[in-house]
Amino acid sequence: MKHLKEIVIISIISLLVVSCGKNEKLIESEETVTNFFNSVEKENPELMKKYYPEISSFDSYYKSDSILIKTSCFVNDSLITVSITNYFTNGFGKKSNNIVDLYLPSDSLGNYSLIGDSKGLTAHSENEMYEFAKNTGCLLKTDTTDVQMNKKFLDSQLLVYHYTLQKLLDFQTNVNVTDWSWETGYGGSASGKGIVKNNTTFNIPNVKYTIKYKDRSGNVITTDDGYVTYDKLRAGEAQSFTFYSSYVGSASRASIILNFDEDMILEYVLSDDYTGTEYKEYMKELIQKYNLDE
Repeated sequence: MKHLKEIVIISIISLLVVSCGKNEKLIESEETVTNFFNSVEKENPELMKKYYPEISSFDSYYKSDSILIKTSCFVNDSLITVSITNYFTNGFGKKSNNIVDLYLPSDSLGNYSLIGDSKGLTAHSENEMYEFAKNTGCLLKTDTTDVQMNKKFLDSQLLVYHYTLQKLLDFQTNVNVTDWSWETGYGGSASGKGIVKNNTTFNIPNVKYTIKYKDRSGNVITTDDGYVTYDKLRAGEAQSFTFYSSYVGSASRASIILNFDEDMILEYVLSDDYTGTEYKEYMKELIQKYNLDE
């Protein structure tokens, strides 16, 4: 009986020691979170990175005046989550608050001095990549934390760049100056006319031209530019245009190229209709092209 009592006492002491150890870790994690939000309040990026290294990859994050720690608990033996309410008042006196969950992994010494991830620290829907990443299958429903989602936005930028280059190449290849001419005028001026044909399947706004005036040896004397049309150059249609350059010196030769608004192409790529499999297909192409490991 005495031996049984000793076992019970030892078990209770062991539980208290473990409990105390866990409480210390929870306190440590709460201190880390508090220090982080103090650096947010002070708008000190370097200090913020000290407690949350991944914050440097965020496009934006909620500002803070103060926080209220709601709960802190162990997710598992090496991960603690701290849930807080963040309070902020903007310059117009408007008050706001939001719930933020912070995830702190233990380091090799069992300390919880760094934040590894979060949920609710930034408004992801305000990221210009959000809808595109979601619609192309880059951003999945299982991507719920801030770091996970930010990484997917970076991945989706590669796909946007790929599509933008494709579209630009399509325009450069299939929108052509089919005919043009120019002549010199009074006082060293030049004027001319031309026709541009849009052989793509897209209505393209703000198509510009650039003319390079050159001497007999092909050296550029001056350049001039303008718009073929301020309206959309519709798919399959041709548009005539005229131009005038006030001074081209002793130019005897000239060349013309078309320019396309890259912001317009980016806007089109971001807002196009997608099936949701584009990112998966793009990654498959990369793997096959460069023999990458799955």
